[in-house]
Amino acid sequence: MKDAIDSLSSVVPGSIASGGVGGRSSEPERRADRPLGRDGARILAQVPLFAGLSKRHLKKLAERADEVDFGEKEVIVETEQPGGTFYIILQGEAKVMRGGKTMAKLEPGDFFGEISLLDGGPRTASVVADTPVVVVRIFKRSFDKMLAEESGVAAKILEVVARRLRDAERRSLNS
Repeated sequence: MKDAIDSLSSVVPGSIASGGVGGRSSEPERRADRPLGRDGARILAQVPLFAGLSKRHLKKLAERADEVDFGEKEVIVETEQPGGTFYIILQGEAKVMRGGKTMAKLEPGDFFGEISLLDGGPRTASVVADTPVVVVRIFKRSFDKMLAEESGVAAKILEVVARRLRDAERRSLNS
């Protein structure tokens, strides 16, 4: 696996070769990712994006997720880099940055990367760890596979996304 990442990182940035995470080092860092474990479905049930999913669907999604650690000041995702990964903060704090400005603070329970999870497009902002951070990570490929296997899940998630977009639009009109 390391040889595959090493050869891949000669063509693409190390952060992409190592699964789309981490900083811009010349050598890809080996991340100690861990299966989400028994509490996975309970953790995912608390994420508004997955609010409409059944326990069975949450369990299936949890089986496809893992936990990953990031160090203080480490870039978790970077603006304009290819996306395809969704994150939920379990421990620690991070900040959302755009154009060098802090747009939001993230803490346990907050999530980011939902747009990228759905469309795989480039990141719209950077997220940097303010403290050591533990996240749940879900790759788009795993998510898409579950959507293909489980009819109805996509419609439930799209309802939540549409509601979030409407709320964001209302907030921007009122400010």
